[in-house]
Amino acid sequence: MVRAWWQRFRHNWMDYPLRQGTVRAGRYRIEQSLGMGSYGQAYRCTDLAAGTPVLMKRGKPTKRSIGHQMLKRESELMRKLHHPQIPQWLNEVNHRSETLLVMDFIEGDNLEHAIMELGRTYTEREALLIVSQVLRPLKYLHEEGYVHRDVRTPNIIQNGDSVWLIDFGLACRISEEHPDEWRRTWLADQTDEEHEEGQDWHADSWGEVKQRMRKPEPASDLYGLGHVFLFLMYAGYVPQEGQEELGWEEELSLHPAVKCFISDLLARKWETAAQCEQELERVWRALS
Repeated sequence: MVRAWWQRFRHNWMDYPLRQGTVRAGRYRIEQSLGMGSYGQAYRCTDLAAGTPVLMKRGKPTKRSIGHQMLKRESELMRKLHHPQIPQWLNEVNHRSETLLVMDFIEGDNLEHAIMELGRTYTEREALLIVSQVLRPLKYLHEEGYVHRDVRTPNIIQNGDSVWLIDFGLACRISEEHPDEWRRTWLADQTDEEHEEGQDWHADSWGEVKQRMRKPEPASDLYGLGHVFLFLMYAGYVPQEGQEELGWEEELSLHPAVKCFISDLLARKWETAAQCEQELERVWRALS
């Protein structure tokens, strides 16, 4: 018990966010910690050479070589991507013993923050429009031979009418399998998250949803997109007092064409975002 507590304390201390005002690589001044994932940390920084805001990522110290390798992979992938709805790679620099990935800083709120912190709700059309906008960078990504594997509300930023897909830390080539060491580390991290959130690791849990999203195939991204839509719709859902919990098909009042489309997303019906995009055009015609 004491050893487990000590290990957790040590990990939390090692992964404590860098202080505001700290300058990395003699150029990037940290302004704000933006959050921490399984492998890395993200910061809003000022590029002192250009005088512009940038996003800087570093591997979590406790992940050691795996965090470093994951960050290098993300940097190599993002360097190849050029799409207006994907942050642009800017630099990869070394600071002492760590590698730093620098990219465009995207202004706006991620969808999770908009819902949970700002109290934003979405109509059926608004949620469907976001799905339509996210399909564009996904289509590009799939055509380039990659899969995102983490299409969730925290990784979609909206600013007015503009939408961006961010965080390519888990992205990989289609059909690519990560080394066994990486998979074991990821499964351990996800199991810990489930326990911390008070959820069980079973077929109906969020952990199972994540497992399906992590498969290195385009359908995984579309599956995640289906859950994004439901998350947006449930932001404004208020059950009647005493109402028993039902499936989303019964709880949400959706147009039949939309309900069918979301069901197909969750059933992984389409192999590419392009196929999904074609079906979505038919849904928009049904709504008009």
